Amino acid sequence: MSGNAVQSAGTRYFIATGANATKKCTTEAEYKALTWTEVEEVEDFGAFGEQYEKVTYKTLGDGAVHKKKGTVDYGSATVKLARIPTGTGQAAVKAAAKNRKTAYNHKIEFDDAPDGGTPTTIYLNAYVMDYTTEIGGNDKVIEASVGLEIDAEPVEVAADDAP
Repeated sequence: MSGNAVQSAGTRYFIATGANATKKCTTEAEYKALTWTEVEEVEDFGAFGEQYEKVTYKTLGDGAVHKKKGTVDYGSATVKLARIPTGTGQAAVKAAAKNRKTAYNHKIEFDDAPDGGTPTTIYLNAYVMDYTTEIGGNDKVIEASVGLEIDAEPVEVAADDAP
């Protein structure tokens, strides 16, 4: 059985702003209660997800290397933007990059909402590690790269046909 693949076009990226922007959320309800600002001109969100450390040990009896799963790293992502540092969302991301102490909440919405429903949404608690400028060559817009280091297990909420 195969599902319906969702195209990237229409995906939107938000950063939490306001009083609870840096509250470490763990549930859908906590994330939904936040105030969100859309980050403008996203070109690519990059890959992210759980990766486990490989733990190995060697036993004398069979002369083999044995493997286990160790600690989990929730990953990182590099978000590519057409650079608009004065845009409300990009300014919020840029400010978050200057905060050395606190992770911010982020939201990604796919363009897969059923008629009258809600889209698949992924919530992240992540440090904004950088906001860098990429000038590139001819026939390119000036871009920005935003580095995110995810600090907690992402919360994914499936698309739903009830708003």
